[in-house]
Amino acid sequence: MLMDLIVSAALPYAAFLILSSHGVSTVTALAIGAIFPIASIIVAFARERRIQAIGLLTLSATVVSVITSLYFQSPYLALAKASLITGCIGLVFGLSLMAPRPLVFYLSSKDAQSREVNETRWQTIPGYRRVMRFITAVWCVGLLGEAGFRLVLIPLLPIEIFLPLSEVMWIGFFALLMAWSYRYGRSQIAKIPA
Repeated sequence: MLMDLIVSAALPYAAFLILSSHGVSTVTALAIGAIFPIASIIVAFARERRIQAIGLLTLSATVVSVITSLYFQSPYLALAKASLITGCIGLVFGLSLMAPRPLVFYLSSKDAQSREVNETRWQTIPGYRRVMRFITAVWCVGLLGEAGFRLVLIPLLPIEIFLPLSEVMWIGFFALLMAWSYRYGRSQIAKIPA
């Protein structure tokens, strides 16, 4: 986690500050800073010989963001990358509500044994299904809201403030959503008669 923060947040931020102070344009400095997370995803792929869905989404959003921001010379498009990723993940949570089982159902299983227990609950306990769907819906709305809020902040804040604030916001929001999900899920499942 710490290494991810360094590669995805600290190094791009440092690159932006250094390059900007040497007269490199804002868009170019942001695009060069994006090299670090792109390289990290490629190295992880080479090491593991498979790419995670979130890695593919991040890589795609970063590349699209860099290309469009350079083409249109727009710092806004370069900074919108994180919101694009968060928004897409929020949409995945939302779309999973139309599937037979929502995304949180799958994410809540740690291993084969817990998957089996969760499947039995899903098949036999309507209250369990409601809890899984509600948590999934909260993640959808929360991630879309957080993405939208960051998009609103981009033109309002200087880039030097927005970059670190954006990372802190994302980490804090994700931690709060995880804590809420765990606490709410446990308390609601405990209330369901077996």
